[in-house]
Amino acid sequence: MSRLPAALMIAASCVAAPAAAQQAVLLRFTPPVGQVVHYRTVSQSWMRIPGMPAGDTTEPTVTQTVYTTRAVTAMHGASRVVTVTVDSSRREMPAMGGMMPSGDMLRGMITTEWIDPLGHVDSVAVTPPPGANPMVADAMRRNAGSGRSNLPLPDHAVRPGDSWTDSLTMELSTGPGAGGATTFRLTYRLERIERQGGSRVAVIAMSGAAASDSTTAGGMKSGMNGQYRLDIEGSRLVSLTNDMSVEVRGEQGSFPMRIHSVTETLP
Repeated sequence: MSRLPAALMIAASCVAAPAAAQQAVLLRFTPPVGQVVHYRTVSQSWMRIPGMPAGDTTEPTVTQTVYTTRAVTAMHGASRVVTVTVDSSRREMPAMGGMMPSGDMLRGMITTEWIDPLGHVDSVAVTPPPGANPMVADAMRRNAGSGRSNLPLPDHAVRPGDSWTDSLTMELSTGPGAGGATTFRLTYRLERIERQGGSRVAVIAMSGAAASDSTTAGGMKSGMNGQYRLDIEGSRLVSLTNDMSVEVRGEQGSFPMRIHSVTETLP
């Protein structure tokens, strides 16, 4: 029986490794009931507030840090029932000397989502924190699911370089004339598959813009881009980086806003 020369064997292994990395992978949201993951999300916002001094524009206008526990509690048909509990939150305004913190107003808020295997949220319900101001509680319920971090998945196996599209509807309110639901049309692209410990992690880029931007007075122009890191076998989000820009046009002029947020798993 013939043997490959050592040089050819090394060359063959070098070709096989990239080929294996390019194999198609089926991405699905199928975490086991009982899975619990802890997250920290830090969101920084830069905005112009009408009637307020500009302050230090290099510092974010608002910084919000939220600690959450995400638990898969049950099955509902093929969907998972997921509860997200806010363990603590902090809101600061560093551009204004750190003044006007809001305190831990989100602690105890529970969001329940019913999520299908493709990552789509079938329905969502919000239980406000105990003793929440009625107006704040109503706003939480109305914004249920707005800006959620769930990743919509393709209905077929994908390889690095493949892309798919989906939409995300968010409640946006900034500046005069702003508010209401805005739908983003987003493109997702599987960048690569990495190894992290004993898990395969899909690195997925996301980019897009509002489906109906307007350049007239009272309109809004917005865009979004980011990166997801998804534990394939564990069906759980490892991290999410998201950047969104919004420019609202009203009778008093343009009011730009930029938001940078990072969500990471905790031990």
